[in-house]
Amino acid sequence: MELDSNSYDWYVLFPNHEMGLRLKKELNERHIKARISPTPREASKSCGISLMVDEDDLPVIKQIIAEKNIHILKIVPIARKEWKYRST
Repeated sequence: MELDSNSYDWYVLFPNHEMGLRLKKELNERHIKARISPTPREASKSCGISLMVDEDDLPVIKQIIAEKNIHILKIVPIARKEWKYRST
């Protein structure tokens, strides 16, 4: 599937918050940008944390996940929403 990287955000979903915080710590130590985010409803019905990451960093992130035995549910692209503000 070919995705336009400018129109998608990438999320790493976890079975629990501990795994999310472990990966965030590993990424911080390697100066890889990641932002803690609520899990989007489009990605999972369960609420919890996820990490928003850059698509370009996915290969190294997957390597860290494997090397550090961090359990994830999945990595998903979610289409960015165009926010329209109503003027008053």
